[in-house]
Amino acid sequence: MGASNSMSEKRVVIIGGGYGGLQTASSLKGKCQVTLIDPKDGMHANTASPRACVEPGFARKTFIPYAPVLGDSFKKGWVKDIKPDKKIVILEETFEEIPYDYLVIATGTTGQFPTKIKRDTNIPDAIKEYEKLIEQIKRVNKITVIGGGAAGTEIVGEIKVDYPEKEVTLIHSSDVLIGPMMKEKFRNSLRKQLEALGVKLILGEKVTNLDELPLDGSEKCIVKTDKGSEVEADLVFVCIGLKINTAAYSSALSNSMDEHGCLKVRPTLQVEGHDNIFAIGDCSNINKVKMAYYAGLHSDVVVKNIEVLATTCGSLKIHKEGSPMMVVTLGRTGGALQAGPAVFGSFVARKLKEDMMIKRIWSTVGLKYNESHLFN
Repeated sequence: MGASNSMSEKRVVIIGGGYGGLQTASSLKGKCQVTLIDPKDGMHANTASPRACVEPGFARKTFIPYAPVLGDSFKKGWVKDIKPDKKIVILEETFEEIPYDYLVIATGTTGQFPTKIKRDTNIPDAIKEYEKLIEQIKRVNKITVIGGGAAGTEIVGEIKVDYPEKEVTLIHSSDVLIGPMMKEKFRNSLRKQLEALGVKLILGEKVTNLDELPLDGSEKCIVKTDKGSEVEADLVFVCIGLKINTAAYSSALSNSMDEHGCLKVRPTLQVEGHDNIFAIGDCSNINKVKMAYYAGLHSDVVVKNIEVLATTCGSLKIHKEGSPMMVVTLGRTGGALQAGPAVFGSFVARKLKEDMMIKRIWSTVGLKYNESHLFN
């Protein structure tokens, strides 16, 4: 059964084609008039980037092209501004005005390579950067990763499993890995596995000379902490300092932003003060922990609520945070999974995430993983 007339005539604009944005566009395509706006030609599955640091050819798999999923519903560009009173978004370079009935903001976060790629990097160049990094890791002996969240922990694990002879150090400002929101059993499992691999852990210390460190591997350096530790490094990874990407909405929706730049949303994921604007993923303030997993849950809520608003049938869906769920792999041999109160060891973790969930991510947007779809 097709979409009702009232639904099919509605225009939905989605800003940002990350996990939540692309899933939302894929789910709504065919039901209404969808436009996804993103500056790149494909989504970067950045949660799989740790594997792309060590496995040749893997980076290509982490970029999912928009064209096979959306066709003409994809528009390449950056949003310069939003005009809620006129229900339009304005593109940055062309100043093209794109009208909407419902707007979904999914702009995510910005950060350092390799967990994020720069705004002005096209996908073929990004793939080359990962291949260059693989060669750098092969050449150097001493590697330091700053930040012991999921990304930093996984990068350390990938490197140490593939190159056990290298000196790998992980520096984290907290006394615990990942974060206190996860169960102690989960955190301790990862810590013990890293120690068994020979990773040097420096916990509870903050790096003080971050701005002085060369992050391109061009020269050796010494990483210093506030408690006097000094670590020699040939190559440094920075896995801290993610910032909410507010560029598209900081002017128009400043009254709806919190102190971190996140958009304040109701349990329905509608932005406060705007019934027809939604925010999902990292740029919404609904979840304290920022994970791709939550972006997918947010998408389900927003798709349902747009259908309800467009057809005036049914009740709005409420997002419920639920219990924490996280799987962290340490290369191809280790890791841990927490699903609610239950914690599982390395066997379950690596089986669940043996390809860093690449094929599963492709399938969530209705695209079968296929070599012919990969970027060169």
